[in-house]
Amino acid sequence: MTSFDDIVRIYRVERVDLTAWIERRWVRPAHTPEGFVFDDVDEARIALIRELRQDLLVDDEALAMVLNLLDQLYAARQMLRTVEDAIEACPEPVRREIRARLTRSHDT
Repeated sequence: MTSFDDIVRIYRVERVDLTAWIERRWVRPAHTPEGFVFDDVDEARIALIRELRQDLLVDDEALAMVLNLLDQLYAARQMLRTVEDAIEACPEPVRREIRARLTRSHDT
């Protein structure tokens, strides 16, 4: 876990910007008695936000949309992993039938 001050230093972001990102819930650090602490997911998101804003000059409105779409994509991927796990738990004949149906639907 990385502290607020370390994030500002490591990612070269302004304190006011990082605070705004937290307020907008673009980044969701844990709040401890010592202050905010950021996990690896938060850090990856901070790096992405910084790159989009500073390097690609994406404005806040567009950035909010991009982050929302990414969140939806990650949620869909997680759901797909859950479905894959459920399929793997099925007996082989059921898995075979599911694969066949998926192949047919993919071919159309």
